[in-house]
Amino acid sequence: MATLSTVLDQMGRYEAAATAAGFAFNRFTAAAMTEFGRTIAHLRDVLGVATYESLAGSRQTMTLAEIAAYAYDQIDQARAELEAVSK
Repeated sequence: MATLSTVLDQMGRYEAAATAAGFAFNRFTAAAMTEFGRTIAHLRDVLGVATYESLAGSRQTMTLAEIAAYAYDQIDQARAELEAVSK
């Protein structure tokens, strides 16, 4: 999810990136993936701290199955967007 968040951020899909970051964030992930820490800082800057926290906090209301479905949906959307750009 941390990698997905970083990719979505790089694609300019900030709200989806913030939501994915909320699923992935813990001290170990942030320490192990320095890019993830930069992604979170960028998202807080772009979206504002309150919006980022709201989106990242949505994980608290989702089951693991819903989180997985969300991730697959975002991957499908990103793939479609990249395919459209490459045509």
